Amino acid sequence: MRTLPTSKCLYIKQQLIQGMRAKRFTDRLPSENQLAATFGVSRMTARKALVELETEGLVERIRGRGTYVKKSDPAMGYFIVQPSRRHAETLEVTYTTRVLELRSLEKPPPMVAKRMAYNGMTILARRLHCFDGQPVRYEIRHLRGDLCGSILFEDLETVSIHELLVDRLDLPLTRVWQRITAETLDAQTAAVLAVPVGRPAFHILRTTYTHDTPVTCVEYFIRGELAFEDTFAPGRTGPPPGLGFGH
Repeated sequence: MRTLPTSKCLYIKQQLIQGMRAKRFTDRLPSENQLAATFGVSRMTARKALVELETEGLVERIRGRGTYVKKSDPAMGYFIVQPSRRHAETLEVTYTTRVLELRSLEKPPPMVAKRMAYNGMTILARRLHCFDGQPVRYEIRHLRGDLCGSILFEDLETVSIHELLVDRLDLPLTRVWQRITAETLDAQTAAVLAVPVGRPAFHILRTTYTHDTPVTCVEYFIRGELAFEDTFAPGRTGPPPGLGFGH
């Protein structure tokens, strides 16, 4: 019988971790009964070792099946679209915003109503974001009128909608759904961005929530020749530290 250190649980954990690193365990780990018999400990001690490994994120325990090595999910990085103002700072250009339209609607367009699960009075804000006076990002934003009606009286050429929602309206932006696609611009959108019809662009559709309530739905059309740069550390997949809500 081998002599175990004072902390039998710690010793078992160390042996299992070494086994995972050495690829002796690549899928299922020994059961509680097997560990108890191998190390001459109680089943409770063996269970504690497995529970601690799960707490540390190294294994996954599946009820009725056993304990499995948690597969690593490496990520080489994230494609994060920066807010317009921050993107301009990265490119070292002058950033300006033009309000093309700001008004209330009796109800949102069908697509927006579906995304926001809301069909009441809505604020429409269309803005053009420019770098060195050149249009680069076209924004079409809808906001819930019952929560954001005061935005109609704000100067959206000088203030951030994100900051208005969080700081003035007390609507913390807690979750974002978004879809990014590559598209060619139709005549109307190309005219707004002052580029030829058919020019490639990024199209971003985004819904932003405060807790479980959708607050704003926005479309961005971004000129396709723009480059997005970032610095990151490769690691496990997970939500990026910032999603870039936009100016």
